[in-house]
Amino acid sequence: MSGASAGRVLVILAAVVIAATVITAIMVIGSPAAQRASKLDTRRVADLRRIETAIGEHAKLHDALPRDLGALLPGAGRALVTVDPETGAPYGYEAVDRRRYRLCADFTTDSRDPVRQAEPVYDDAWLHPAGRHCFERRLARQAEVDAAVKAAAEAVVESE
Repeated sequence: MSGASAGRVLVILAAVVIAATVITAIMVIGSPAAQRASKLDTRRVADLRRIETAIGEHAKLHDALPRDLGALLPGAGRALVTVDPETGAPYGYEAVDRRRYRLCADFTTDSRDPVRQAEPVYDDAWLHPAGRHCFERRLARQAEVDAAVKAAAEAVVESE
């Protein structure tokens, strides 16, 4: 084999190795579009977590779930985003009863995928399939205790 043909074989071999590495990397970490979709879903979950916190704070102050997401106030140092970062559509909210409610969003990815579950934002409470998904939540017990104490205090004041 001449020096020129050996060089050509090495260049071809190097190109194959590089192509295989790129393909493997895309398969493992996902395409740029898949990564973008994953980041958007992570942001949706972060938004819903903040909304959940704001609903709990609202319930402590008003002894009731908010009538809609517009009734919520952002907390100190916390922005409250109530619309999807990609579409601008409002997140879904529905009061089920006095203490239970649903928060809904349209997700692009399935967070139950083992690769996605490695992301720190996902615990079992926020796992979701791709597509429309609603998380059913219940006010924290502390909010219930605070509401009962407030109601009892108001009853004592009224009886005096």
